[in-house]
Amino acid sequence: MELFLPSLFVVVIAALLAFVVIPRMGSLILAITSLIALVLAGIHHYNLFYAEYQLSTWQNGIGANAPFFILGLALLFIVGAVYYMFTGGSLAEVKNMLPNVSPLEEIQNAVQNSVSNMPAANTATNPITEAINTGLKNVVASVAPAPANNRPANNRAANNRPANNKSQLIPGLNFRASEI
Repeated sequence: MELFLPSLFVVVIAALLAFVVIPRMGSLILAITSLIALVLAGIHHYNLFYAEYQLSTWQNGIGANAPFFILGLALLFIVGAVYYMFTGGSLAEVKNMLPNVSPLEEIQNAVQNSVSNMPAANTATNPITEAINTGLKNVVASVAPAPANNRPANNRAANNRPANNKSQLIPGLNFRASEI
């Protein structure tokens, strides 16, 4: 019972602070109170584990101060942002360095430039590609099976249908895949 009541009082007082007192405080008071609580918790932790900090190496001592460094840096940035907002700072220097084009327009311009710099399709065939194409056609002609009219007839229904070179309509687009 001795351990239960003090911890129950701490929980009740903490709940009263969290739900009644803190919401009525201003943000500046809350920030200062949080900073004081953080510093006191750091001092208490350092005093509680002083012997362990003495036995550690110098790198661990720096690591112990890292939260305070980060907090100080964050507060410095926040104060700088508030100062910048309330002194009427201007982004004119930054805006002059940046182009007046949106990223989407930059992408479109880059694609348009690369397409305009591409060679025409009729320039893709040169003597080397012509020789390769001729060689491939000769190899295919020598290895390809006999035409369908020279083959013996069979009774499969699929082979008796007339040749249909057109594909079906693509649903929703109203054109054939063979027209692409």
